[in-house]
Amino acid sequence: MTDATAKSPSANLAPMFISHGSPMLVARQNTPAFDFFVGELGRHTDGVRAILIVSAHWQTDAPTISTAEQQETIHDFFGFPQPLYDLRYDVVGDPDLAGQIADQIDIATDDARGLDHGAWMPMVLARPNADIPVFQLSMLGHGSPKDHYELGKKLRGLRDLGVLVIASGAMTHNLRVLDRNEGPIDPWATEFTDWMLEKVKAHDIDALLNYRSLAPHAAMAHPEDDHLMPFYVALGAASDGFTPDLIHNSYEFGNLAMTAVRFYDQGAIKTAA
Repeated sequence: MTDATAKSPSANLAPMFISHGSPMLVARQNTPAFDFFVGELGRHTDGVRAILIVSAHWQTDAPTISTAEQQETIHDFFGFPQPLYDLRYDVVGDPDLAGQIADQIDIATDDARGLDHGAWMPMVLARPNADIPVFQLSMLGHGSPKDHYELGKKLRGLRDLGVLVIASGAMTHNLRVLDRNEGPIDPWATEFTDWMLEKVKAHDIDALLNYRSLAPHAAMAHPEDDHLMPFYVALGAASDGFTPDLIHNSYEFGNLAMTAVRFYDQGAIKTAA
């Protein structure tokens, strides 16, 4: 992966995939992932007009964008400590901009939908002052990697509007085999993640779209693939000649990959620098 840095607003408009992890991320302050969200992710969002998040936790039959003026904090998880349910991320949306995007890519709008934990959890750490408007775009409830890749392609023009696309899911997501004792990292998790990153670096889009049959341990890494689908939106939103930048790669609970990748358009960055 490249060692690119974000020295211009254009650099910070590179589409990004992040693994948002457990809702307990906001309380696990002694982990590499926490440090990434608090530090580096914040820097990678500086200077943008707005942030559009595609989260694994909002799925609809057809793509839908949230146009709420004030983004509600949705606590869409169960069995966690009460302070997590008391936490609020009081950030505004941008109804006019969201509506403009909806018209531009011909999708539906939802003026009541707020931010699920795949959206507000990263942002409450990266932008605690809620100083940049945030709104969401839904995933396709029964969509394939190809469907989400094509959805991402429709978002390529958002850079021109100053909108950063963040796709929030998980590089690996098998909750049944998490190691709560934080033992050694399971080899299957690293082998799957390494395969995905190698194919990204090689621009092997066909292999990535067919990960289910080609990637090692695909069914173990994703018994259900909803948390990987945001990755394909970010991949589609990247330019054809993207340069990948691995900005974070740690593991929690033995096999939960907290991988984050940005997809640069080096030509646009050099022009703006």
